[in-house]
Amino acid sequence: MNTVVAQRDIEQFRKIVEDAASKLVSTQHRPDSSYIQTPLLYPSGANVVVRVDGGPERFTISDFGTGYNEAELMGGTHMFARHARLIAEAAGVGFDHHAFFVVHVVRAQLPGAIIAVSNCSQEAVHVSALRMAERKTKDEVERLYNTLVGVFKKDNVQKDAEVIGASNTKHHVSTLVTASRRGSVFDFVANHHNSIAHASMKFSDIARLETPPERVAVVRNKSEMGTYLELLSQSANVIDREASTAAYKRLVEAA
Repeated sequence: MNTVVAQRDIEQFRKIVEDAASKLVSTQHRPDSSYIQTPLLYPSGANVVVRVDGGPERFTISDFGTGYNEAELMGGTHMFARHARLIAEAAGVGFDHHAFFVVHVVRAQLPGAIIAVSNCSQEAVHVSALRMAERKTKDEVERLYNTLVGVFKKDNVQKDAEVIGASNTKHHVSTLVTASRRGSVFDFVANHHNSIAHASMKFSDIARLETPPERVAVVRNKSEMGTYLELLSQSANVIDREASTAAYKRLVEAA
């Protein structure tokens, strides 16, 4: 490759990178404020946007309540407000129960203030979403336990049990039913890649035991699982949480 061609390739590469970088951040200017769309994302997939007010000497940076609005869409404003206050205190920015903000920012501090406010807004929504998911999972586990107690009686159902897999790893499972010789593990699995990956690893390790218990993944709705259903089915039976009593009994009797 001659020098001219090599230089042309380098220039093309740099242009492509610069073009990609320019699309990561965009701005919109209005009469009293400017809005910066950052590359950070909320759980919904929406970009984190911050507003810049004031000038020309001092500025105010705010997420103008977009994080709060994201939490409101999830039904988690109370959760958001609690975590947002702690996140704001740790980052040294303000929070007024609705928006993150930094005031009296000079020009040299603008980039840092924009980063701080946008990071806080994103983190607060992500933490809120995570805590809400954990609470929902806890509720689902309690619901599963009550269902199994109704089918197999309380003495045969252990909630929050531990099962040691073939790797000698201790796995936490939602419930362990001992109404059969080998026992049956019933684990609630959310329709989320992290939950699916963790459950698949757990079930696969338990399945490699010399006499493994029956493994059952309980999901809200199999029809909504997409390709995750096939992944789970490789190492466990999959059942809807609203399945009939007879369906639950068949799985335990097969153990």
